[in-house]
Amino acid sequence: MNIPALSSLRATDSGRVGGKAAGLGELLAIGLPVPPGFVLPAGALSSLLSDRDGLARLLASLVEEHGLRRPFAVRSSAAAEDGPHASYAGQFVTELGVGIQNLAAAVERCARSGESDRAAYYTGRVKADGSGGGTEAASGDGAAAGEPVPISVIVQEQVPADLSGVLFTADPLTGDRESYLLDVVPGAGSALVGGETEPLSVRLSGDGMRTVNRPDWCDAALETRVLGLIAEIRSLGKAVTDHRAAPQDIELCVTADNAVIPVQARPITSLPAPAHRDFALRFVPVTSADRAELGGLTGLDKVRLRLIAEENDLAVGRAWIVRARPTAGSAGPDASPLPPALRDAPQVSFVLQDPARLSGSIVRRFSAAGTRRQDLDGIVQLVGAAHDEFALIATEVRSAVQSGVARRFGDRVLVEIGFGAFVPKGVVTTSQYVCTLDGKVVQRELTLQERAFVIEDGQPRSVVAGRTPELSDRQIEEVCRAVAVAGAYYQQPSVEFGVTSDGSFFLIDFVDEDTEGAAPEALNVIAPGRVSGRVIRIDDDHDLLMESLDFHFHTDRSDAAGSRPADDPVVVLARLPYLSLERFIRARDPRSVGFVFRNCSYLSHLSIVLRELGVPALVDAEAFDTLAADSVVLLDSASQTVGPVAPRQAGQGRTP
Repeated sequence: MNIPALSSLRATDSGRVGGKAAGLGELLAIGLPVPPGFVLPAGALSSLLSDRDGLARLLASLVEEHGLRRPFAVRSSAAAEDGPHASYAGQFVTELGVGIQNLAAAVERCARSGESDRAAYYTGRVKADGSGGGTEAASGDGAAAGEPVPISVIVQEQVPADLSGVLFTADPLTGDRESYLLDVVPGAGSALVGGETEPLSVRLSGDGMRTVNRPDWCDAALETRVLGLIAEIRSLGKAVTDHRAAPQDIELCVTADNAVIPVQARPITSLPAPAHRDFALRFVPVTSADRAELGGLTGLDKVRLRLIAEENDLAVGRAWIVRARPTAGSAGPDASPLPPALRDAPQVSFVLQDPARLSGSIVRRFSAAGTRRQDLDGIVQLVGAAHDEFALIATEVRSAVQSGVARRFGDRVLVEIGFGAFVPKGVVTTSQYVCTLDGKVVQRELTLQERAFVIEDGQPRSVVAGRTPELSDRQIEEVCRAVAVAGAYYQQPSVEFGVTSDGSFFLIDFVDEDTEGAAPEALNVIAPGRVSGRVIRIDDDHDLLMESLDFHFHTDRSDAAGSRPADDPVVVLARLPYLSLERFIRARDPRSVGFVFRNCSYLSHLSIVLRELGVPALVDAEAFDTLAADSVVLLDSASQTVGPVAPRQAGQGRTP
């Protein structure tokens, strides 16, 4: 008797073992960590069910043969299930937590679930609509309208689910292929698919993400944990969608050690067709010579940066404004071809500029040269679904051996530098220089950098650095000149910059802070203030590192102020000022949170956000290493200390 392993199955086996089992085999084939198991085909079960003792012996033998660990998940798999026209979701039986003694009975209950009136009625409706059964039923293993459905049965290792989720790789309401929707609940997935528990919901739009529903059961630590897994979950969703060439409904589990395990994937059968719109695109170089064509966009940050740089002879990456207008299928009289320099640039960032937000969020997409046209069309379709006319900016992302950030404080300039890209994103340690306004170094703190990030094929990759980042006297003078230029145009500017392989300086951005420009009393005081609360420890550094970079590359970022009540004050311990933590901060009342970092750049983006929102933060390696999760501590920037407090002081939040 042929009892196939899940790993041996492919889509063409659906008629024999059912759509769910065949689909799991496909997921295993593309390298996803589906739990191992085997499937009892419907054709064999009819004889096996007549001998319960014989079935029990066979199952015990198969469990040993496949090396399956207890407990087991026993799952129904019908020929037409999880097909492109009808999912049969919820029509058949799944049993979880099954032991070896009860395995035969569970298999029988699953096999007979196709005989239920509900399943027969569903089949009849699908056949009557002409939308399901088709190919699968023609295999000889399907069911006629209203008749019992032949069921194969899967036996798998059960995932010890700490969290369960469903990922839709297209918006199930609008059909938007650029938006994913993730719903997560604690424990087993039955509470989610059965509607018993309100989920934590995260929307992944244009490769960014935003929490759209945080239920009462979800505390700050759990939300941070889920957000730290988004990069991996998005990658899983893309792999399945690309393999099947259609948007998917993917059920997944997350274990206690944050392993993401897919347990089912099926096409979204009721997805509306996306409406593709034709737009005429006009490309305008961001230069002084084209100022008239730029019109009212000259005041936009990235446009203004380049015009200032050109006027003051500062090197900066090239940029183009992309104006979009609807057209009836032809290019239109105002259209222009994609400029060769834009087409061939190794890396480009597309950012929505006018309007500045889409549904309240910034929209950005990073693009490698090989996918330039597809990436541009993707963001045009995303924005064009809501707007007839709009403008993007396409900016060249130059390759930096080192990158850094600098800011003037009184008669001194603070410069922070690190290897690779993304130093202002808070994902690497930095060396620091304190300089005079004309670039003379008066103090330096050099730090060994263990890890750096580079961009390859449009994606960030971590590499070993093992060196100490430093700047030459000439480079420091160039940085200080850029700081002086920025100060002539902005109130409280920070200057982000890069250094190429030949040692050349170039501008990346000017960032105007909302906070005053007074020098810090100590570089370990990232943001002043005092708060007491429960300790949350962030240990999942790799996920937060990658999510911080993904947040930088592709975000749909909301700048809305947090409104979460200050009823659970927390002090967060994080190794570095991960940019992705901004979502956590903005989801809360800023009076209810403080941060302790092991290492932290004073000029990193997250540090700026902390100061703007008035969230206290310190660098204290000893406190990071020794404080226990869930203990109650007081963070006080005035004394530069973090320490335990009496239990009666817990929950005070911001203190005077």
